[in-house]
Amino acid sequence: MSPLMNGKCQPELERLSPREREILPLVAQGLDNREIGKKLFISEKTAKNYITSIRKKLGLANRTQIALFALREGLIELYPKENEE
Repeated sequence: MSPLMNGKCQPELERLSPREREILPLVAQGLDNREIGKKLFISEKTAKNYITSIRKKLGLANRTQIALFALREGLIELYPKENEE
């Protein structure tokens, strides 16, 4: 389950559609539109449209701000844990 689907969405995130909430952490992880499209079985253009919508709904200027937002809100970790042995 993604961190965005844990039922603890912050008010800003409630403005996003479920698909946008799925895409936001992928952008923050540094995936480009093509990679997001392949991962989610959507076109590169559709991924771009979702990212534009995310930026507008959250009042962010660019992908860097999306990544910072995701970090600040705890949607991604700066240093993800490696597989524990």
